[in-house]
Amino acid sequence: MAAPLLAEVPALPLETAGSYVAAAYVVLFALVLVYVAIMAIRMSRVERELGELLELVERSEQRPPEHSPDAGARESTPA
Repeated sequence: MAAPLLAEVPALPLETAGSYVAAAYVVLFALVLVYVAIMAIRMSRVERELGELLELVERSEQRPPEHSPDAGARESTPA
């Protein structure tokens, strides 16, 4: 059904088709550029959060472990 319709449509002249092809490449490049920018923003956010988590882990490793009240009660009870 589409074949007879496409057979009747004339091809675009090269000077007109070239501008459409260039426009398509520009749009595609813009979309890829936006995608890369979004991924860079997300990656920087993840790196920042990972750095914060690493700092929290380092701080918790530097502090002496806190004993729970139950552990102290068990140790002071004579066996």
